[in-house]
Amino acid sequence: MLKALRIIGAILSVLGIIGVATGLLASSSMIVAIGIRGVSLISTLSAVSLGTGVAALAGGTIPAVIKKHSGQKQLEHDRENDRKQFSEYAKDSLNPEKTRIRLEQLRRKNPSLNTLVENCLENLDRIDTYQARHRSLLEANEAIYLEDTIEIIDESEKRICRNIRNIINCCILVEDSKSSVNELDDNIIRSSLSDNEEELKTVATLLKYSVAYINNYNRSGVSDRSELDAWLKVMKSSMGGNNEKQ
Repeated sequence: MLKALRIIGAILSVLGIIGVATGLLASSSMIVAIGIRGVSLISTLSAVSLGTGVAALAGGTIPAVIKKHSGQKQLEHDRENDRKQFSEYAKDSLNPEKTRIRLEQLRRKNPSLNTLVENCLENLDRIDTYQARHRSLLEANEAIYLEDTIEIIDESEKRICRNIRNIINCCILVEDSKSSVNELDDNIIRSSLSDNEEELKTVATLLKYSVAYINNYNRSGVSDRSELDAWLKVMKSSMGGNNEKQ
């Protein structure tokens, strides 16, 4: 639309200039042929055409310049925001919320990563749900005697974030829409997602043992923690053997 307006403006301006020049440089024979009024009319119409053309050119050019400038400012703002988000994630890569933001940033830059990002976000959603259920269970039953289980689930969340960090590291190689996801390291991605799945299963089992222990405690005032403690030991042992440097 703006381009068409500029073209029309240019045409009218040229016609106007030609007309004005013709009126100013009209020869005596031309004046005799069409009369003073005719020359005056040509000059008037040419001036109107020139004015309209200039206005059309301005109307088509100024918005385009403003739009281009605004687009550049928005691009610069987006780039600065991306740099800020990346910096914040780099300083706290085991933070689940910052991990989510970094994943969304990767998906926005390369839509081909959508399936992989969704898998990672699903892992974060599940551990978040397990944490919420576990805390609700303890609060509802005033189970301060199971506070040690909160820490172990928090550690599970960090382990999941650590595995996702490995995936994000791989995605850096394809962090633009021109790159192919075929360049990703499938072995690292598969092993990271698989480890997350196993960790989520261990947390689900911990919830089951916690519920059983609390129900038994509520019935009799005492409860055998042997199964729960044994499972906690398994989880801690697994974390100790597989944790990477943070």
